[in-house]
Parts: sequence; C-alpha cells; structure tokens
Amino acid sequence: MPCVRIEERLPVSFSVRCQHCDEAPCVDACVSGALTREFNSGVVTFDKDKCVGCWMCVITCPLGAIRCDAGQRRIVKCDLCPGEDTPACVAGCPNEALVYVEA
Repeated sequence: MPCVRIEERLPVSFSVRCQHCDEAPCVDACVSGALTREFNSGVVTFDKDKCVGCWMCVITCPLGAIRCDAGQRRIVKCDLCPGEDTPACVAGCPNEALVYVEA
C-alpha cells in the first residue's frame, strides 16, 4: 500500500503525505509508542509491531496524511524510504511536481 495519497480534483492534483511535523500531534497521541521521532533526523518513524490499531494518530494528524490499513489493523504513513537517496514518491512522480529537500 503506497504511503502517499494523490487527491485528484481536476484540473488540480496534489499529494497528501506526512510532513514529519516539528510538533507532531500523532506522536503525542500514539498510546502504544509505535510512532516516535528520531532525535537526529527529526523523522517521525513507525514501528508496525507496536501499533495496536487505535487510529488516534489518524484522528489527530492535521494533514490527513496517516491512513488506516484496516486489514492489518495498523496505520500506513510515509517513512521517507530509508536507505534510498530519494523517496519513491519523488522518484516516481510523472510530472516531477514533487521534490525532496532537507530544510
């Protein structure tokens, strides 16, 4: 299941993806500790083995970037494709509308 959702409301399309917020409400709302922030990179990471499927992170995400995977009883969110130079959504964007820069 892809981590990035594309909203299509022609003639405009836009991606809805995790922004790894500085003050991430999803991390605060996660009762199981499945969502954490990496200290050095600031990336909000997800441990699927800790997720209990309560969906509190989905409810609190102000961007709607975290989705439910009801079949697996856990969430799906962007992890910035660890180990890759460029996230898959950026590399595969047919219009080259997505760019990856560290701010």
